[in-house]
Amino acid sequence: MARGKQKCEECSGGAPEWMVTYGDMMSLLLTFFVLIVSFSSIQLAEFQKAMGSLKGALGVLKSNPSVVKLYKAPTPEILKPSPGSTPAEIEELRTFLEEEEISEEVTLRSTELGIAISIQSPILFDLGRANLKPRYLPLLDRIARMSKQAKKIVIEGHADDLPINTPEYPSNWELSAARALSVLHYFERRGVQPAKMRAVACGEYQPVAPNDTEANRRKNRRVEIYLDFDEEAS
Repeated sequence: MARGKQKCEECSGGAPEWMVTYGDMMSLLLTFFVLIVSFSSIQLAEFQKAMGSLKGALGVLKSNPSVVKLYKAPTPEILKPSPGSTPAEIEELRTFLEEEEISEEVTLRSTELGIAISIQSPILFDLGRANLKPRYLPLLDRIARMSKQAKKIVIEGHADDLPINTPEYPSNWELSAARALSVLHYFERRGVQPAKMRAVACGEYQPVAPNDTEANRRKNRRVEIYLDFDEEAS
């Protein structure tokens, strides 16, 4: 009996037990890669149709389900030439900002009616003052030439939240108004029609950044010039 049992043990064959686990793992990997390839070539419309069919079966999906959300990268805003401005004028202004290394302090953006130009106050004024600095008057000259073609020019003065109380400027309202008027009168001397211009005092109440650091306060101390070229703006 012992000899017969030994002979059966010697005749037993088959793959080792670890081969079963290995085979299962290979099968799963193959299935995984096939699934990846199938998703890489799937049509979005067909995928949404297939997922929509689950609504009746599962009762958990709303109509027009979207299981996979497609991310759309934001398109940077490009300043387009307005009807009353020319690409040469805009490019000349951009070149000036780059040459003077003030592209971060002076920004341009397009609006529905024309162009908006934001100038941080340190470019034009000393702290707590409304007298224009001579160094960057050429910047205003270029903007004034563009302004002559606009139907309406709005010049806004903005301040930070630091209080001011001087005989000349009792509050930030007076300071922001004086700065807007300084730019307006300069444009007037450069031949821009006064009837098309308007000066607006915004005080400290329309900040573009929190007034928690000096860098942010510098951003809030600014003059914004809106050049509207649309006929409806007149």
